[in-house]
Amino acid sequence: MKPLYAISGGMVYGDIVLWAVFGPVALVAFVFTIRAAIGWVGLTKEANDDFAYRCEQDMVGAHVAQDRFVSAYRRVHAPRVSSYVAATLWTVLLATPLIAKIMEVLLDMLWRASGRSRVFEPGYLVWAFFIFFGLMGAWAAIAFLSARRFHARTPGRLEDELAR
Repeated sequence: MKPLYAISGGMVYGDIVLWAVFGPVALVAFVFTIRAAIGWVGLTKEANDDFAYRCEQDMVGAHVAQDRFVSAYRRVHAPRVSSYVAATLWTVLLATPLIAKIMEVLLDMLWRASGRSRVFEPGYLVWAFFIFFGLMGAWAAIAFLSARRFHARTPGRLEDELAR
């Protein structure tokens, strides 16, 4: 029986039906992309309308310029969750083959450095565990970095953003 890496042409996950794994993730990413795009459409017009209303009702100070107001309004009311979820899922999808290939090369180097030990032999249990948990760890790292950026860039209330 050939080892997994030989069957798949060098890619560890080659025998997995990729459309069954990546298809649903791509579908969810596409839905969030559409949702974010719909949220961004018309946001500038909505901000301009709100600025006009606030000026008419004397609810905004004279020191606030319209372009500053629109910028702050877009920052506060942007579809951030949909945008970040879509970007995170697309990053995971696009980075997975590259991460898997890098892990495969590193594991092959480990196998060779161990004197071609049967423990680290490509395609067997330890190899598969390293690949599985390495991918899970890489995906968790991508999600962590995205969540960290999301929370670091969270705007305050509109009034707070205008005060800056």
